[in-house]
Amino acid sequence: MNPPDRAHEPAPPQPQDQRPQPQDQGLPAGITDAIRSAVHAEFDEVLPHVVDALRRDHAFAEINDRLRAAERRIEARRERPVIIGVHRVLDRIRHFEFDRDIKSALEGDIARVLTEAGYEETGRVGEAYDPARHDAIGGRALDGKAVVAVVHTRGLTSFGDVLVRAKVEVSPQTRPVQATRPRATRP
Repeated sequence: MNPPDRAHEPAPPQPQDQRPQPQDQGLPAGITDAIRSAVHAEFDEVLPHVVDALRRDHAFAEINDRLRAAERRIEARRERPVIIGVHRVLDRIRHFEFDRDIKSALEGDIARVLTEAGYEETGRVGEAYDPARHDAIGGRALDGKAVVAVVHTRGLTSFGDVLVRAKVEVSPQTRPVQATRPRATRP
């Protein structure tokens, strides 16, 4: 009789927390550790390059975003004559006297269109006077400092560029103007 072939016998059960170690495929002792160490060294050497590549990819996304913003600015410049015309119509609506509800609805709709297109109106009572953004048609400043006291016509900006300066009157106050209520008199 031939002895039983042990290669076909099932392996004894392993405890759950112990996994069998990979067998060295005929490699001499210590070679597996040397290979593992070399692979880790290669990985450590390549990792900074991978991180740099990922950062460059992020930088590419930032540059792409900047290019898109520049394209929007160019497109906005092409639209400027129309937008300035729409802004003038809005200013005229604000100065006409007619039904308050209709006036408010028209003003709100046109202002919303401008805002959604990336334009911002400037010139509000109380904001610091800035000659680049405001055209002072009245009032005076103290030591070159003033605040907007009256707004005659609002200005318009797009992406930081001033398209139309607000026509304002200034006051030498250095603090924002606050609305005051008349004091109640006691009998």
